[in-house]
Amino acid sequence: MKKYSYLVIIFAAIISCSCAKQSNVESGNLKLWYQQPAENWLEALPLGNGRLGAMVYGKPSVEHLQLNEESLWAGCPEDPYPENVREHYEKFQELNLAGKYEEAQNYALKNLAVSPTSIRSYEPLGSLYIDFGHKDVQNYQRDLNLHHGIATVEYEIDGKRFIRESFISSKYNAIFYHFSGRETVNSNIRFEREKDIRKYINNKNVLCIDGQIFDDEEGYDDNPGGSGKGGYHMKFAARIAIQPQNGEVVTKEDHLIINNTNDFTVIVSAATDYNLDSMNFDRSIDPGIISDNTLNDALNVPYKQIKEEHIRAHSEMFDRVSLNIGNEVADTIPTDVRLQNLRSGSTDSHLAILFFQYGRYLLISGSTRPGVLPLNLQGIWNEDIWAAWESDYHLNINLQMNYWPADVCNLPETLEPLSNFICLLSEKGKTTAKNFIGSDGWIAHHSTNSFGRTTPCGSTKHSQVFNGYSFPMAGAWMSLSLWRHYEFTEDKEYLKNQVYPVIKGAAEFILDFLKENENEELVTAPSYSPENMYIDPATGERMLSCVAASIDIQIIKDIFNACLASEKILSKKRLTHKIQAAMAKLPDVKIGADGTIQEWYEDFEEVEPGHRHISHLFALYPSNQITKDTPKLFEAAKKTIEKRLSTGGGQTGWSRAWIINFYARLYNGDESLKHLDMLLQNQVSPNLFDMHPALAAGIHGLFQIDGNLGATSGVAEMLLQSHNGEIHLLPALPGTWSVGKVKGLRARGGFEVSMEWNNGELISAKVKSINGNNCILKYKKTQVEISFEKEEEVVFNNQLDIIGETKLRTID
Repeated sequence: MKKYSYLVIIFAAIISCSCAKQSNVESGNLKLWYQQPAENWLEALPLGNGRLGAMVYGKPSVEHLQLNEESLWAGCPEDPYPENVREHYEKFQELNLAGKYEEAQNYALKNLAVSPTSIRSYEPLGSLYIDFGHKDVQNYQRDLNLHHGIATVEYEIDGKRFIRESFISSKYNAIFYHFSGRETVNSNIRFEREKDIRKYINNKNVLCIDGQIFDDEEGYDDNPGGSGKGGYHMKFAARIAIQPQNGEVVTKEDHLIINNTNDFTVIVSAATDYNLDSMNFDRSIDPGIISDNTLNDALNVPYKQIKEEHIRAHSEMFDRVSLNIGNEVADTIPTDVRLQNLRSGSTDSHLAILFFQYGRYLLISGSTRPGVLPLNLQGIWNEDIWAAWESDYHLNINLQMNYWPADVCNLPETLEPLSNFICLLSEKGKTTAKNFIGSDGWIAHHSTNSFGRTTPCGSTKHSQVFNGYSFPMAGAWMSLSLWRHYEFTEDKEYLKNQVYPVIKGAAEFILDFLKENENEELVTAPSYSPENMYIDPATGERMLSCVAASIDIQIIKDIFNACLASEKILSKKRLTHKIQAAMAKLPDVKIGADGTIQEWYEDFEEVEPGHRHISHLFALYPSNQITKDTPKLFEAAKKTIEKRLSTGGGQTGWSRAWIINFYARLYNGDESLKHLDMLLQNQVSPNLFDMHPALAAGIHGLFQIDGNLGATSGVAEMLLQSHNGEIHLLPALPGTWSVGKVKGLRARGGFEVSMEWNNGELISAKVKSINGNNCILKYKKTQVEISFEKEEEVVFNNQLDIIGETKLRTID
């Protein structure tokens, strides 16, 4: 390995020709676009600012914007505990540890299951309708510009052009819908919601919506085990006004009407009385006053200025990363047609770029300020009063996957809502840990909501026991998302104030929770491999609960290592000795009789060999416990994926996205790309939303945002990896991506990387050190170790020699 330290002076000409050159598509023209309006929600286009979301249909006659506010949840804080929970939990542990899994199940169902077993749903704000009366339109096009964060609709009637554009401003925390045309219109604006609102027009011609969720205990409940208390809960409000350039605004009942206008803007503000700090609604917060003030602020600024400010703010984040594959040209094929062509067997590198960048767009739109909550199962976009799985925060892969691309794709600020949420959740989880086992650490189970439930959750008592009680490692897994963010940023204040307290609390719970088995190993009991069943050899029954599922031990090893590293950095030794002692007694990752990574402590027979969860490969991704440095496990991981796929694995979008990341870590870019194409062919909707298969006949598939974001992470992993103590350039480049360039990806240690390649070979790589750290840079079999000054940039060729004039310094 070459070992150098350089103080580098880079020629501007080299930089400009190497990595900064942009194609037509990169220069503000990356879009989803269509030649017809949306007929349903899965064809509409998403807008968001973290707090507010909108799905824009683009219908010429009556425009429809389906709206969301991120904190509008039904229900209230509830953490139900059964009587004598610690006594019964200890017995549940003992029975599992003894291998009496069926007896443990029955005991838990009798003594630990407690209603409400589940939670109520994230709800939509409502729908905005703008009636234009336009019919028989020609030259119709609608699009979503990913660079600008603006949805546009254009069409003609009798040669007269009409343009509508909409966006959601972060600065003004409001939705803007602007219309302009060559002919005047009379437009009627109304707001609809299925329940729980009062509508009226105030004396300023503002359409006011005041609401409060009423949860009817005698009404519909999606969860047989109960979803919580009834009553009047979250309050919310919205305000809608017209900002006309011409024409006259009048009102009729609860409608706004603007007559004789060819240029006006509809502005929508909304708020709830949710308080993140208390993870509860707060009656000292008046959402009506907040909405009034927000609307007034927006009305006092010209639309053109607001639009320009929005584009600058959005583009600053989005344009940090660009990706080109092949010789990009102008995009002349509608997005839905591209999907159909791909399904018919064509190849389409542009669609891969679009899907990669769409994931980044959704992360920006769903998880930035002024938003305060992390992305749920559907991000912030949901049309159903009772969403599938309550649109909750699923902590056994889904919420974790939502943030896999945040750091590597240069959107670190999108992790702020997640970090704050997990810190608050960990405080709530201390009560649960104390009640369950007397621990001073914290625990959360596989599902939670905006109110921060940490007790086990499930739609039925059976689910509560097996998906809830049997996965006490969910909170620990979430903690690792914060640790990974520290690895990328090396922000010691963040480590000290947020990461370490969370990681330490998770480690404390684990140390108190582990039990010694007959082999003098420390194991988890209860445990499970998320949602996958095995055949109990003692009874022949299908079981979920077990001891020391592989993912548990893999998570624990990462938590322990993160805690040890944190204590070393912060000069603390609060848990160091205990962790070192416990680490030595953890079971190893095992290889089963069929040569695959063993999913459970024992080599059980799987009920579903093609199950959607592939949890025993946590060690391959997102962890780095399985690498080429562990060759037997590395080969076993390959066989594990092959077995899953040969028996029907990857049937959900998020599962397919995980496989993209797996193959990238196995340095098999062709297989990664194959599964990216399969996701696009079979598991996305016309608006490129990732889909979960339908839960019942006659129902369309269900949007889950995790697959979008997991796929984006997978593409980044194909191009750049930094998990193994080195920055690995183009580790899994697909053969068909022989020409390309990428700008602005991030690596652990505070590095930013841009690359260009041709004929499948690296031409140049520009590496910037944000913190001024040393790094090991790797391309194929060549490695160099280099030190950087803070904010220094270095350009390398494909031999990892530096391009440009250098002053050589020796590294001792």
